[in-house]
Amino acid sequence: MPGLALGVLLASGCGPKSPAASREKSIPVTLETDWYPEAEHGGFYQALDRGFYRDVGLDVTIAPGGPNTHPIVELAVGHAQFAIAASDDVIEQAEQGLPFLIVGAFMERYPEAVLVHEESPVHSFKDLDGRTIIGVPGTGWISHVQQKYGIRINVVPVAFELTRFMGNKDTIQQVYLTNEPYFVKKNGVKARTLYISETGYDPYRVIITTHAFAKAHPDVVRDFVAASNKGWNDFIFGDASPGRKQVMDRNHEVAAEYFNASLDIMRKEHLIDGLADRHEHIGALSLARLQDEIDLLARIKFIRAAFPVERVATDAFLPPELRVKP
Repeated sequence: MPGLALGVLLASGCGPKSPAASREKSIPVTLETDWYPEAEHGGFYQALDRGFYRDVGLDVTIAPGGPNTHPIVELAVGHAQFAIAASDDVIEQAEQGLPFLIVGAFMERYPEAVLVHEESPVHSFKDLDGRTIIGVPGTGWISHVQQKYGIRINVVPVAFELTRFMGNKDTIQQVYLTNEPYFVKKNGVKARTLYISETGYDPYRVIITTHAFAKAHPDVVRDFVAASNKGWNDFIFGDASPGRKQVMDRNHEVAAEYFNASLDIMRKEHLIDGLADRHEHIGALSLARLQDEIDLLARIKFIRAAFPVERVATDAFLPPELRVKP
């Protein structure tokens, strides 16, 4: 991240190293999210509401992000012990020397897509050649698609609104599967999505901490990841109402209809639990897949050079069944 000093370490004054079963008092930790509370964070709020964190001796605070807050910055300066991010972003920062460590996954499939109007002549990523999209300049998927299909894409910075898209049928926009398509449809605009993950660019959404915190408090990391996974399983496969209530109580902009639509997409598209034929399930983390991602990011010049996955990720805090082997 620009302006972030290399080698920033998280202060480690987070309590004793005793196992959860022998803790006399709960250990306070903070999870920094990447946006205001929404369905895409539901599993963490489910774990909080159902007492899964409390059961392992953790007093968890979930701190919401926003347009002017970046979870990785909050983690780096010691305002949080855990954060969430896309794995490609974490890999980029690790390559720059920042001490972040992926310790778990909560979203198995990349949730980004390209949104086009129903009557658009764009039906594949090859059809984007020479076209302009509203998106995030410099993101890895754009470089990947351009290199893979031998095309060129012009990018206009996204402003987190849909006015331009809905007002012009030639407009193409990068979107989050669980978000913008819902609002476009609600406003009577017919649109289609092209899933970026189907191009082979498929980062995880991950739980991260720092190397220093993981070394100093391995039991805290292990318990936090386990309780989070339990929350996501309960949220996706069980009654999601505890997580929904938590989100809606904290973010009054989230209506029940919108929340439920986002949850339906996460379930239908297996964003959280992944695809069975890829041996994916909630919380599963493949170091081999992450190494492939590092190698891909080096090929498209998103990072300067590939490096061993152990520099940025570990599955040591996961139970054996969630450690995906080649």
